[in-house]
Amino acid sequence: MKRRLLPLFLVFLTGCSSLLFHPEKEHIFTPARLELPYEDLKISTPDGIHLHAWYIPAYCSGKIPCPSKANILYLHGNAENISSHTFSVIWLILHGYNLTALDYRGFGQSEGSVSLSGAETDIRSAIEYLLEKYPDKPLFVFGQSIGAALTVSAVANYEHQDKLAGVIIDSAFSKARRIAREKVGQIWLLWPLQYPLSFLVPENNAEGNIAKITVPKLFLTTEDDTIVPPHHTRDLYAKATAPKILEIVETGGHIRALNNENAKNTFLNFLEKNSSLSEK
Repeated sequence: MKRRLLPLFLVFLTGCSSLLFHPEKEHIFTPARLELPYEDLKISTPDGIHLHAWYIPAYCSGKIPCPSKANILYLHGNAENISSHTFSVIWLILHGYNLTALDYRGFGQSEGSVSLSGAETDIRSAIEYLLEKYPDKPLFVFGQSIGAALTVSAVANYEHQDKLAGVIIDSAFSKARRIAREKVGQIWLLWPLQYPLSFLVPENNAEGNIAKITVPKLFLTTEDDTIVPPHHTRDLYAKATAPKILEIVETGGHIRALNNENAKNTFLNFLEKNSSLSEK
């Protein structure tokens, strides 16, 4: 039995980083395909990595320039790049928000190799860039899936988080090793090894960091999310300090809560309210 499990262990060991990241370098298409104006941003990190992002301004038909309410830094999930994630949230520009979609190091046109700690550095670098470039514009940080877990850690350890208008945490896992154990435990041959194998995964302890975030927080998930089950979001919400809002949708799947009209309205109300508070 041990001999049979050894090859599986080795396969997991060599591929364990793929539990968290599945980057793609090639773009599927750009906002130009939708005839939307956008700007390619080049953001530098303290460790010398050049990151790529899209800045897509708020869209108002017939109004140039279009007045905007706030900036949103969008942080995508663990696979592909901004070209396959951004268009699920592009509707935000129709409600008066400028959208900046960031590719972490190793993704898309961003330099470097993927890592959890590196991605947290990338997020803080993007926050600094946007606050410096648009000092009078409220800034929200919106993460989905692993982007949400990274958002928690990055913002919690950002010394100027009081400059942020709010944080949106959509379908985050509470701990990287916890979600790794859950996934490994679903493979019956590896079930006895779920704990030792999980320690091969770099930790991202969103649960341990969430209480450090003092700005307004909106938590989103669905009850039928099988990728990151909703108990992760409930754990994060329970440990978060006020002000905080929890919105759980019955159905929809992973990072699909905003397909629900009520959740979408909660999200827009959260942005509207905290944009106004940030401007005072």
